[in-house]
Amino acid sequence: MTLEGKVALVTGAGGMRGVGRATALKLASQGADVAITDIRRPADDLPPGEVRSEWQSIDSVADEVRGLGRRVLPIYADLSESQQIEDLVAQAVDHFGRLDIMVNNARAVIGRDKVPVTELDEDVWHHFLSINTTAVFLCTKFAGREMVRMGNGGRIVNIASNAGKQASADGAAYSSSKFAVIGLTQASALDLAAHGITVNAVCPGPINTDRMSYWERDQAAQRGLTQEQFRAQIVSASGERTPLGRIAEAGDVANLVSFLAGPDSEFITGQSYNVNGGLLFH
Repeated sequence: MTLEGKVALVTGAGGMRGVGRATALKLASQGADVAITDIRRPADDLPPGEVRSEWQSIDSVADEVRGLGRRVLPIYADLSESQQIEDLVAQAVDHFGRLDIMVNNARAVIGRDKVPVTELDEDVWHHFLSINTTAVFLCTKFAGREMVRMGNGGRIVNIASNAGKQASADGAAYSSSKFAVIGLTQASALDLAAHGITVNAVCPGPINTDRMSYWERDQAAQRGLTQEQFRAQIVSASGERTPLGRIAEAGDVANLVSFLAGPDSEFITGQSYNVNGGLLFH
């Protein structure tokens, strides 16, 4: 129970097979109490499995955290709104009396960005920067302020991506947003080091999360497949290209997040660690 007495705030924690949920449960299993947040999504923005199982986003995750014997605060928030981010952090601190760990995991729903840069809609560009980058900045800003005020140090962990180190075609918005997260991680680490607050990033490759993708939904329809069938083909093909023979599971990412959130990482800051089975060395 290395995180006994600590409080964590995890964004984007509502997915049934997502990194946010896996992270919240991992931190709770190590003794942390957790605040979890996500946006309320319409059924069209949910993976089919969540719709079919009547998954209830962070409310379902909250039940699981309680089952581990930890306190939990589920908060629905739109991270494209700066005031909601400030309120989110304030609610977590007011409820638990402290904040020790900030995990910036939320990301924009992918798919509409998967076009050449000459075809990329400006609104889609701004949306990706808003959720994937600006929200990370604001969570770092407001959580960092609270950590500085309390004077107990802290841990901030940002979920970046392989795409934040190596771009690919049809990925201008996503890669730009994740490259920016790595720069933000380094700058924030320097700004907060004097206060005993570390800031690091985790950079996953492909992850088997069943996350929603408009592109996958459209491609599946064109091929006469269900979205889940098409997703399974992508997972299989990606695994074959990965040196370790599979793509990451959400728990693989959560394991590294928990290390960076814990006491054994106290002398590590400003770093961006890959979790990709050997796909990229950088």
